Amino acid sequence: MKSSISSRSFYLVIITFILLSVLGQVSTGIYTPFFQELATLHSSGIGMIEKSVAIFLIAFSVSQLLSGVACDYLNKTRLLQAGLLLFMLGTLLVALANTPQVFLAGRIIQGLGGGVGVSVTRAFSKQLFSPQQLNVSLSLTNIAFSIAPAVAPLIGTLVGHYAGITAIFGVVLCLALLAFWLLFYIAPQLDSQHKPRSLHVISETLALMRTCLPRILLVGVASGLLYGIVFGFVTVSPSLLMDEHHFSKTAFSLFSLLATLCFVLGSYLNIRLQTVSAVYKFKLSGLIILGLSCCTLLWLTTMSSNTLWGTLLLGYLAFFFAGIAMPCSVSLMLSFSNTSAGFLAALVGFFHLSGASIGAYLVATINMPPALTFVMVTTLLSFCSVMACAVVHPAHNEQD
Repeated sequence: MKSSISSRSFYLVIITFILLSVLGQVSTGIYTPFFQELATLHSSGIGMIEKSVAIFLIAFSVSQLLSGVACDYLNKTRLLQAGLLLFMLGTLLVALANTPQVFLAGRIIQGLGGGVGVSVTRAFSKQLFSPQQLNVSLSLTNIAFSIAPAVAPLIGTLVGHYAGITAIFGVVLCLALLAFWLLFYIAPQLDSQHKPRSLHVISETLALMRTCLPRILLVGVASGLLYGIVFGFVTVSPSLLMDEHHFSKTAFSLFSLLATLCFVLGSYLNIRLQTVSAVYKFKLSGLIILGLSCCTLLWLTTMSSNTLWGTLLLGYLAFFFAGIAMPCSVSLMLSFSNTSAGFLAALVGFFHLSGASIGAYLVATINMPPALTFVMVTTLLSFCSVMACAVVHPAHNEQD
């Protein structure tokens, strides 16, 4: 694979970029088993701890957008280092907080620092890697994104049980320090491969918006809606499995891990299908999800038997094909421009978070049985996604 970075260093850079990307997810998931204990520790209601997740996501999304745009103009390595330092400062505040206000302030600072790693590493990957390496990089990051939310609560439970709640945030700080050391170690190589920034970034970005804005928006919307299906399943599955069908928390965890495994398998298959164009894999994945959801919806509305297993099967298959589609959508978005890669990476995060919010909101507000709600939402979102990407064609760089 030809690229500006050697194959020998490829996976070291990948490991560093993945760690930078998932720190935000880990910092949230790792303390979710201890909401009640944290509320007691800070002499507050559990609502304050739940609020800490919401304000983190807001800061995280704002940070992704701003840092993605900024990295087109600033040194990406230095920007990543600054984001990590900010994240570590926030983690220290969270660990040492003695009031709810300090705890929430720490979570905001964590979000502002953690969001930098997601957008900037995507833009950096576009610059450093060949198209084949970029596909592998995005797929491996996609796998890490799916594993982190499943593994982080387990790590938090073990650490919190044996070492105390404060030690949970110590683990997050250690991961951030490891990421900082890895980034420091590879920084000379990254800087040596750093391409000179164009003197006309603003004008080239504006030209990109004039010529490609409709296609950029269509790819972003189509990708975000498929991501919304994933979060729709995540949101509705507790009601479906534990409330309606009375499965235990342990069984629910196993069902959730199986969904994660399906997502990982889809991402792995995307790596193996390197000779197939990203736009073809992306379109085909959306079409298959739409076909499966239509068949499931027809079955649910005509059969009076137990609908659990059919709904779960649809959810797992949706996770599998979303695992294929997500890295393809990022690759398609980044293919529109080399100069404005940071801006495009920021848009990817914006559309994914927006789609996730739409999927979660729809399944939470539709007043129907959980199975029927999820299938209806999946059908709607996949249909809109297919319509959005029906006229999408690969950009010139992606074709190459």
